[in-house]
Parts: sequence; C-alpha cells; structure tokens
Amino acid sequence: MPGIAYPEEIPTWHSLSTLPPAVQQIEEILPMVHPPNGAPFVPSLEAFARRSTLHGIRHILHRGRYTFRSFLWTVAFLGCLGILIHVYAERVQLYFQYPHITSLEEENLQDMVFPAVTLCNLNLLRFSQLTGHDLYWAGEYLGFLDSYDRIASSQTADLEDVETLSQKLEQSKGQRNLPFDFQELHERAGHQMAEMLVECKFGNDSCNASDFEIVSPHLSACALTVGFEEKGWCLIEIVGKLE
Repeated sequence: MPGIAYPEEIPTWHSLSTLPPAVQQIEEILPMVHPPNGAPFVPSLEAFARRSTLHGIRHILHRGRYTFRSFLWTVAFLGCLGILIHVYAERVQLYFQYPHITSLEEENLQDMVFPAVTLCNLNLLRFSQLTGHDLYWAGEYLGFLDSYDRIASSQTADLEDVETLSQKLEQSKGQRNLPFDFQELHERAGHQMAEMLVECKFGNDSCNASDFEIVSPHLSACALTVGFEEKGWCLIEIVGKLE
C-alpha cells in the first residue's frame, strides 16, 4: 500500500560551508532588488558602492569594521577629488579672464629704408576758394549742381552751404561766357600741401611740404614724397593701384 510521500530534500547553496563570491554578491543584492512583501525599499550606500565602477569606493563604503585600509582609501579618494575640483575651478577662472599673449620683437637698425609715401585728400577742391564762375563750369563735375545747373538736392547737405552756393551762382550770371581753365582751377582752389601736412618726421630728421610734389591734381590732390635722397635717406617705390 502506498505510504506517505515526503518531498525530496533539495540541497541549496546555504548547505555549503563557503559560498562562491559571485553567489554571495547576488544573494546580497537580491533582497534589495526584490524586497520581501511589505518591506519598503531603502537604498543603501553599501549597495551603491558595490555596484559602482568608481575606483576605490567599495573599499570605503563596506559592511563591517572600519579598518586602516578603509581609512587610506578614504584619504586617497578625498585627496583626488579635491585636486580635481581645484583644477576645474582654476581652469574656469582662467577662461573668464580671457587671457592672450602679445609677442613684440624690437630690432634696431642703423639705416632704415624709407618708402615712398603718398598723401591724398579726398576733397578735390577747397569749397571756400570756389567762385560762381567755377561752379558754372565745374559744378556738375564736383557734385554741387545737376545737369540743369541747379543745386543738387541732398538730405545731408548743410543749409549754410546751400545758401552760399545760391549766392555764388547768382553772382556768376554775367561771367558765364568768360573762358575757363581747369588747370588754373586746381592750382588756385586745390589743397596746398603746406596746409595738409601737420607734422612730418623720419627718425631724428624733420620733413616739410617741400619734400612732397603733386602727383596729379585730378587724383584727389595726391602728393608723393620726393627729395629724400638728397638728405641721405634711402628711397624706394612701392607700385600699387589707386583705390
């Protein structure tokens, strides 16, 4: 007759004297991942340290007695963390200072090569030297008059200048049939180098308006340096286009 059947005893890891380390770690984590029914889940620093890949943290936060080894790991960890924060703070502070490096080289020469310097005045003629006769013949060329000999309208024009133009045109009605010479106009109303040149020095030597000559009055009253060879200065010419 059948007897009472007893369940077969299944051996477990707990029946062994020593569990493998991997099994010990799994059994320690399982109650935390799957807590017993009704037991609240409480995060543990020790469990965090075991799962963390941060080097040395598991030696600091562990179960059991706090040993001298744990103390050394704590000092090393805090020291490295402090150095890291110090370096980052220093780099951030340096970034907001916007550092830059200026390199300056100084060279003393006995004889300096003086280049050809051209000075130009963008104003073709001096407005104060223009007469009504000049405006009648060259007013359109200078931009003061339109093709119908009327004062060119401009939003930026000065009212005083417009009134002066009107007076000069009114006074020149009887002079329109007189001959006109553009060369004489540029020589009389053009800019004088003595008035344009404020100060001129090359090294310890001074220069003046006599060291310049007019290149072309039609190119914005441009003057080029000349006569420096007679003073013992070395003169070179730089060829370029006029813009």
